[in-house]
Amino acid sequence: MADILSYSYSNYKLKYFAYPAIEYDLFPYSESTRKQLRILYSAGYAFHHYEDSTIYDKIKENLFGHRLSVALQVTQKWGSIYTYISWRNYFHDWKRNNLSLSASLRFRVAKGLELRIGGSATRIHDQLSLVKGEATTEEILLRIRELETSYRFYTNFSISYTFGSIYSNVVNPRFGGSGGGMVFYY
Repeated sequence: MADILSYSYSNYKLKYFAYPAIEYDLFPYSESTRKQLRILYSAGYAFHHYEDSTIYDKIKENLFGHRLSVALQVTQKWGSIYTYISWRNYFHDWKRNNLSLSASLRFRVAKGLELRIGGSATRIHDQLSLVKGEATTEEILLRIRELETSYRFYTNFSISYTFGSIYSNVVNPRFGGSGGGMVFYY
């Protein structure tokens, strides 16, 4: 896994990372369209160039870290269940870690019509990019700047309708490619 990005909300002028990963599915590949229990481990390097000085007095950082995650996806005629738990930390300070749990349910209401319900909870102790100093009222109200937090929660609800070829969603299920939706932030 690798990415390059710029994200002013989180104080990143430039951020890139390369985290080679290994994944193992406890179920055989022949069953991957119905069920998967994937264990993924990745470790690597990240470079952070910040727009403003951080609370740790950094403008640039070279970081090494790793992530361990487990994902379970079960697909049935009525719909599917997806759960994901992930833990990551930086090697230079094991107190700088992040634990995340997410789950989603998809119910097939009719052919092509799905009801989706999901949520996530994250315990955050790795906000290295926070800008030094107090945020202004405008920055807080307009969500221009990331604020320090120990937890993040979200829930979602959606209705979707899919049409077209029944084979359009057939992809390689490895590294979350089956629609489970792994998102990695280092």
